[in-house]
Amino acid sequence: MYGAETWTVQKLDLKYLESFEKCCWTKMEMISWTYYVKNAEVLDRFEEERNILHTIKRKKVNWIGHILQRNCLLKQVTEGKT
Repeated sequence: MYGAETWTVQKLDLKYLESFEKCCWTKMEMISWTYYVKNAEVLDRFEEERNILHTIKRKKVNWIGHILQRNCLLKQVTEGKT
């Protein structure tokens, strides 16, 4: 997640991130990859929702807010002034 605020996330990347997150949850629950367990069932066992995409979006919003507070070249680029 280091540097996630500067990532350009595409649809394929979202798919990979979601599958990685499910893989992590199933390994913590010690569910074999040969078992057919639905994604919703895995998340229900932990009483969790998908977090990785929300975390990336929150990091991006915080980063943009931080950049817009400063008077620098990156602020001018994001506002389209150069």
